[in-house]
Amino acid sequence: MKKNNAHFKPISTKARSPIAPGFSLRFACGMVLAGCSLLGGFAWGAGTANSEASTDAFAALSSNSIASRTVTLSQLGVRDVTLGGSATARREFYLPVPVGIPLTDATLQMDASYLRGDGGRTSVVVSLDGSPVLAHGFTQALGDASASVGVDGTARNNGFLRVGVDWSSVINDNACTDQTAIGNVLRIAPTSRLSYRFDSALVTDLRTAWSALPQLPVVMVAGTALNANAYDTAWRASALMQRDGKTPQTQRLPQLGDVVMLNNVTVPPALRIFPAFAALAVTGPHKLANPAEVAALIGLAPRPGFAPDLLVMDDASRTTLDTAVAALRNQVSGIAPGAVAGFDTWRKRFMDPLTTPLAAGEVRLAHLGAQDIVVVGDRAGIAVLAQTWRPIDVSNRLIVHQIDTVVQADTDTIALSDLGGQPGTVDVVDQALWEANFDLGATSGNNRLPDQVVLDLAAAPSPNGGAPIASVYFNDVLIGAKLLKTNGLPQHLIAHIPRYSLAARNNLRVVLQRQPDAAGCTTRSRGYPVAVLPTSHLVLDDVKPDDDFTGMNARFTSHSSLLIPQAYLNDPVNTVSRVARLADAAGMSPLHAVLTVVPDQTSAKPDGTFLAVDVKLDDEQARVGASQDRLKLQDASGRTLLDLSGLSNLAVIDVAHSGQYAGVEYHSIGDTAPLLPSFRLSGGDIAVVDNTGIVKQIDTLHPKGVLEDEGSYSLRQTLSWAIPAALVVLFIILLLAAAWTRRKHQSKT
Repeated sequence: MKKNNAHFKPISTKARSPIAPGFSLRFACGMVLAGCSLLGGFAWGAGTANSEASTDAFAALSSNSIASRTVTLSQLGVRDVTLGGSATARREFYLPVPVGIPLTDATLQMDASYLRGDGGRTSVVVSLDGSPVLAHGFTQALGDASASVGVDGTARNNGFLRVGVDWSSVINDNACTDQTAIGNVLRIAPTSRLSYRFDSALVTDLRTAWSALPQLPVVMVAGTALNANAYDTAWRASALMQRDGKTPQTQRLPQLGDVVMLNNVTVPPALRIFPAFAALAVTGPHKLANPAEVAALIGLAPRPGFAPDLLVMDDASRTTLDTAVAALRNQVSGIAPGAVAGFDTWRKRFMDPLTTPLAAGEVRLAHLGAQDIVVVGDRAGIAVLAQTWRPIDVSNRLIVHQIDTVVQADTDTIALSDLGGQPGTVDVVDQALWEANFDLGATSGNNRLPDQVVLDLAAAPSPNGGAPIASVYFNDVLIGAKLLKTNGLPQHLIAHIPRYSLAARNNLRVVLQRQPDAAGCTTRSRGYPVAVLPTSHLVLDDVKPDDDFTGMNARFTSHSSLLIPQAYLNDPVNTVSRVARLADAAGMSPLHAVLTVVPDQTSAKPDGTFLAVDVKLDDEQARVGASQDRLKLQDASGRTLLDLSGLSNLAVIDVAHSGQYAGVEYHSIGDTAPLLPSFRLSGGDIAVVDNTGIVKQIDTLHPKGVLEDEGSYSLRQTLSWAIPAALVVLFIILLLAAAWTRRKHQSKT
C-alpha cells in the first residue's frame, strides 16, 4: 500500500485575513465608543427621568395640608364625670375646634359605663350643638355605655363643639312619686375624645391659627442655649397658650447629631435618590448625620421630629435653617441638576416664610405641610396674640408698633359681659348654669380687687307659680343665693366676694334651679326662662393685699419682675415650660412682666413685685429654707414647722420679701426638678409641689383658719349706708334748727 505522505502547511496570517492591517483596533475602539455613547444616552435618559420625578416630588413635598387632631376630656382638665342621683341630670362639654374651618372624618368617642342598681327605666341622650344625635336605653344591672358618634363637618365660628349628655332615670312610670335613684348612674371616662381632620391650607390668618392649636402645642426654639430675647419670647408664648387651656411643650430645632424618632414617616420614592431623604426612610430612632438630613427632616415635617406650632425665630434659628437648606440644595444639584428648579420653588414657598428676617414687632403665619406655624421674634409680636387683641388678628402678617399690655382697673365697676359672661336667657327645667371666667389681672389694679358680684336677673313663673332659686359660686365657694320673684322684672342679687376665694383664674358660676310644680311629682315637660341681664357687673374696692398668694395675684397686675438664673437660658427645653406654668399659677401677666436674667451664683435685688425662680434674693425675709435636698419651713413667729433632708423631685413655692418688696419665689429641691402640671396658687403663702401639682399648702398668716374678718365686712357694709344716712339726718336737724331760730328772731322783732 502506498503511503500517503501528504501533510498540511500552515497558512500565514497575512494570507488568511482579508481585512487591512490596523483596522481591527480601530473597529474595537469604535465599538467601545459606540457602547459608551449608548450607555451615556441611557444614563442621560435616566437622569432626566430622575430629575423630572424629583421635581414633581419637590412640588408635592410639604403640600399635604390635611391635619389631624384628637382632644380628650382629660386634656381639658376633666376627670371622671358621674351623672345620677336624681330623675334627670345633664352635663355639657365644650371641645375646641378651629374657628370657621370645616371638619372631615370627625368622630366623638364617648367612653362610658352605667350602673342600674335601682332598676326602672334608664336612658342617655347625647346631643351635639343642641341637637340630639344618639339615644339609648339600658336594661342590665351594669354595663358598657360607650358610643361612637359621627360629627357633621359644619364650620363652627365659636371655636367649640358643644357636647351635651342627658341622663334620665324613672323608677316607676305609673306613679307620680320621688324618682331619686342613687344606684342609677352614668360614668363618663376622661378618655372620651373628639377626633377630626381639617385642611390647614384654609387657615389664612393668625386668629384662626391660634384656634387650631392642638392641646399639646409645640413651642420651638433655636437650640440648647438661647439669648435673653429669645427666652423671653418663648416663655411668654407658652404662658399665653397655658392661659388658653393648652399644655405647651418646648422643643428645639433639629441639629446635626440629634437622634429623632421616625415613625410613620413617608419618604416619596422619587426623593430617595438623594442620600438625605434615603437616610430618613427608616422606622425608629435615627441620628442626623449632616445638615442636609436636617433640611430633609424639616421638609417631611413628621411629629415629633419637626412639627412646631410656634417658632421663636432668632439669628441662631435662621442660621440653622439656612445652612441645612443650602446643604440639601447642593446635594440635589449634584445628583439631579434638573430638580434644582423644583427645589427652589419649594424653598421659596415653604421655607422663606420661616427664614425671612422679621421686623421689630412682627408676627407671621407660615405653612409647612399640615403644620400652621406662628413665627414670632420678640415680646411685642407676642402681645398681639393675647386674648384681648386676638379678635382683630385677621391677617397672616402683623407688625406691632405700639400696644397697651397693662389693664388697669380705674373704675368702680366692670360689666360681666366684658369678662366673658355673655348675657342671655336660659330655660330652667330642673337646673341650668351660667358662667363667667376671667383672670384676676383683668379686674385688678391700683390696689383694687373684686368685692361684690351684682347680678341683674329676671324670671318667668311656671304655670303653678313655681319660683327659681339662684345660687352664686365664686371659685366653688357659695357666696350668695336668692329665691327670685317671677314677675319678669329685673331684680338684684348682690353677693360679697371673700378675699380667700380669689385666685389668678376665677370662675363665677350661677346655678338656677326650679322646684317641682306638684309635690312628689318630677314629671315636667318643659322649662321656663330666667334671664341674666347685661347690667350684671363686678364692684371693685380699695384694699391692701395680704402677703399671701391671693394678695400676690393682685400685685402682679401692676409692674412685676420675673427673675431667672443664667443657667435657665442654657436649658430652655426643660425650663421654659416651668417658668410659664409658674407665672400662670402665680397670676403674673405674660404681657407686661419684665424678664431679668441673674448671673449664676449671684443674688438679685428686685425693683418691685417679683417672681423669682431658683434665684437667691438680696436682703431676703422668708419662711422657707431650701438647699440641695433639704427643706425647712417656719411659721410667722419663727417656730420651725419642718426640717427635712433627703428629698428629691419636689419644689417649694412661697411668698417672700426682698428689701421692701414682696414676691413669690420658687426653689427646686433635690437633683431632679419636678415636671410641673397646670395648677393655681390661691390662699396660703407656702405650697409644696411635685409632678402632680400641689401636695401641701400652708397658711402661716392665718394659722387658725381665720381668712377674713367677715364682721368687719358687715361693719363696712353697715357704715356704707349708716354714715350717709346720719349726715342726711344731721342736715335736716340743722335746717330745722335754723328755721326755729329764724322764727324766734322774727317773733322778737
